[in-house]
Amino acid sequence: MPIDREFLDQCQSLFEPGMGTESAAFLLYGAVRMARPRTVLEVGLGYTTPFLTRALADAQEEFAEDRRLLAGSAKDERRLEVLIPPYYRQDYRPLYYAVDDFSLEDSSARRVVEVLERLGLAGMVDLHDGDFRGYSQELKSRTLPLDFVWFDCGGPRDYVDFIEEYWPLINPHHGLLALHFTYWTVEMRRGGETLPAIISSPIIDEIKRQQAVSGIAARFEMLSLVEPHKSRQGSVTLVRKLSPQSVCRNRDFAGEMTRLFGGGWRSFPDLD
Repeated sequence: MPIDREFLDQCQSLFEPGMGTESAAFLLYGAVRMARPRTVLEVGLGYTTPFLTRALADAQEEFAEDRRLLAGSAKDERRLEVLIPPYYRQDYRPLYYAVDDFSLEDSSARRVVEVLERLGLAGMVDLHDGDFRGYSQELKSRTLPLDFVWFDCGGPRDYVDFIEEYWPLINPHHGLLALHFTYWTVEMRRGGETLPAIISSPIIDEIKRQQAVSGIAARFEMLSLVEPHKSRQGSVTLVRKLSPQSVCRNRDFAGEMTRLFGGGWRSFPDLD
């Protein structure tokens, strides 16, 4: 059952305007559907939890349908054209771990399990009631690496603690880390007025700095999406680990295209 009115109505009881995840939930759903992660970790339950769970369930259904197509049990030539048959040799049974210590009073975390049960999705989530710190030791005895991680918990110290402990556990082959509330609103003087300005938080600035220092050899890439109408909780940053095949090759576009397809290619526009 993909996202529909019934699903949204069930999730509505988890929505807290101050948490700022009304758009992030759809972003996470789409990212999981695209990436098809096999192991997912969420820290900080709430409105996003059923979206992540629904995405995994829908990805599982899509995987099964693709397998039927490849086996000749169904017909869809256009779909078959885009599939990579070897990908389907391994079963797709995603694991989803969710962590929360339920200490935040205005959070909807405590109502999540009830909503998942009504949606028939509760069996997909392995819930840990406690601090995320140290929980990685329990995950190490299960299935690693982590393919998709959504962290939405606490302040800057919590983010630093989490990244220090969990970044090494994220899949080096395109594992994805999603962080919430990564851009902050500050007051700045412009044109003689004091106006609000949205800037990258020190955490995101540090990730940018490390990426810049690594240069073309950087083993990760990042993208931040910012909601310009919000003073807080209005940003998500995606940090994606790069496999050796995805690290920058440092080759000129026109030259590489010429080697691949022959001459006639113009230089790529300068973006800086």
